[in-house]
Amino acid sequence: MNARNDRLIQTILLVNLWLCGWAWVQAGDADALIAAGESKLKIGEIDAAIVDLRQAVVVDPASSRAQTRLGGALLLKQQNAAAIDAFRAAITLSANNADAFIGMAIAYLHSGDDALARAALEEAKRIDPTRAAKIDELIASIDQRAMSGGAH
Repeated sequence: MNARNDRLIQTILLVNLWLCGWAWVQAGDADALIAAGESKLKIGEIDAAIVDLRQAVVVDPASSRAQTRLGGALLLKQQNAAAIDAFRAAITLSANNADAFIGMAIAYLHSGDDALARAALEEAKRIDPTRAAKIDELIASIDQRAMSGGAH
């Protein structure tokens, strides 16, 4: 009975080591896919970048960074609703992701929802006060647009 318990414990330990190793490999793979996607974005291959970034999200579903980069690529394709979904997923994974709030704000602006854009920018400013001046400029332009009748 003791030998059986020892084998069971060894098996559990091996499975745990394998799972931990797999999680590390997945995170590394996700980072490589994010880097590949970013490189493709720099040369204008948006569709190919989206493929890499979607794969990064599959490989590491807990990566707020992968979701944020995917949202940015979708925004470049003018797929605003999908971009908003990606930014929301990023924020769900990391509530202090100012980049995701800024990206979401831009997507909301392109979708014509100034109120949600403004709210997302306010949250980004709260999270990262070093960006306050630039964010305040964008908020002022949203407010000015609202005062002038919301003309896009």
